[in-house]
Amino acid sequence: MGYTGTVVVGWSAGLLVHEDGMDSFGHQHRYVRQLGDGWQLVETGGRIEAPELRKPCRRLATSTGRPVLAAQVFDSDWALLCAAVGDRAGRVTRLHDVEEGCCDEHGPKGLPGPSGRAVEDVVGELLEWSATAGLRADPAAVHAAVTGDQLADDTVFAVVRALGLTTIGRTSPRAFPVEGWPFSPISTLAYFARMRAAAQEMDDEAEPAAPWEVAAIALDAELWAAAYRPPVDVASLALRAVDVMAARRLARGEIDERQDDLDLVDTLLAEGRLNPEPEIADDHDRQWADLRAAR
Repeated sequence: MGYTGTVVVGWSAGLLVHEDGMDSFGHQHRYVRQLGDGWQLVETGGRIEAPELRKPCRRLATSTGRPVLAAQVFDSDWALLCAAVGDRAGRVTRLHDVEEGCCDEHGPKGLPGPSGRAVEDVVGELLEWSATAGLRADPAAVHAAVTGDQLADDTVFAVVRALGLTTIGRTSPRAFPVEGWPFSPISTLAYFARMRAAAQEMDDEAEPAAPWEVAAIALDAELWAAAYRPPVDVASLALRAVDVMAARRLARGEIDERQDDLDLVDTLLAEGRLNPEPEIADDHDRQWADLRAAR
């Protein structure tokens, strides 16, 4: 399985994940990277459907007052790219085969897929974006990145570097291990609950959401909103996660494992394994992600 997610580049005096418009790309802001001089790169996700890109790009650019670049990557196979300056967003471009575009099924629901564009137009738009951002792009590198043949996520990072953001930092540590147990099961449960809710909108006779589904969706949003907002009452969040899992088991007639989960939470807290993440990643995903760092 390849890389799937949205990569967002923007500027913020604080953290880009806290800027108005970021959640339009997806609320699960997995990784934040510093690019220098306030520029940051966020890898995010959590949406049921891929974002349309142009609208959230405009919203974030308006919020920060700086240009925004965003790319939606699909299983490392291909990526859609959008550049925005102020309230103006350029056309969505399919990287690699920019002249071919792609079919309607690759566009967000209800919208057509990107049409083909001349390579020179895409390169020119990106060079203009870089100049407006006060950066110094490498035209040859931009052309090579746009037309090169590599994994789609590698292409996106190559475009970022070519635009003048050459110092890609390591992933910033989070306030608590939001992708570890007992929090990761909540994100999984919330994802399927949101999928069911979306299907329910199409079927008036579908059963309403179960209480535990509503609780899972709400807690998932709260977990990710707190991921980069220390300090965090991690013990309280862990207890609520255990309660949601217990409620789901009860609703499904499964064995009650709540006390075992509470004992495990106590152990993790005592061992400091739910503390803020260290600067040096000790999990496989972050180690892999940090291989992209330029310093």
